[in-house]
Amino acid sequence: MTRGRRPGARDTRGEIIAAAGQLFTDEPFDRVSLRAVARRAGVDPALVHHYFSGKAELFLTAVADVPADPAEVFGVLDELPAQRRGAGLVLAFTAVWDQPGRDGRFTGFVTTMISSPDLTAGAREFITTQIGARVTALADPEERELRATLAVSQMLGMAMLRYTVKVEPIASMERTRLADVYGPTLQHYLVGRLSASELRNSSPASRG
Repeated sequence: MTRGRRPGARDTRGEIIAAAGQLFTDEPFDRVSLRAVARRAGVDPALVHHYFSGKAELFLTAVADVPADPAEVFGVLDELPAQRRGAGLVLAFTAVWDQPGRDGRFTGFVTTMISSPDLTAGAREFITTQIGARVTALADPEERELRATLAVSQMLGMAMLRYTVKVEPIASMERTRLADVYGPTLQHYLVGRLSASELRNSSPASRG
């Protein structure tokens, strides 16, 4: 009997996710390749591409059980007018975590990150390369990296209130209303004039 790679089966996707979870725990995000995941799962690399659009979606699925491709989530912002991108960020972010059946997923994601130092490093790199980089592209060229960091920190803080601590009225607020509330602050961080205190508090000297 000729031995070879197993064809796709009912549990192939689950095996890929399990293999990816192990690799993301053992290795930094940038060192995990889809080919390595396929090798660990014992499947053809084409099957990984069949089930997942890329490494970012596989990471979110394996670690947070949320199948989402950041390229698609944030890609819709390119079609929005520049003055609506702050609100658009809120809508794009909540579109992922507000979907039915995902209650508690963000909390689980955060808990996993905190409890596993190896995954914490991977999550930090994921946030920087897959989310931060996309938000950076939306920001004004002046202090672009700082602007993106401020915007991402605002969204993560909102997510903690909404999904983890469940503070009202943020927890049950309609997404469109949430965008109206948080959008102006995000818009300011992306393209507004940053105050002297915002610039000073972000400098290396202020953190030393």
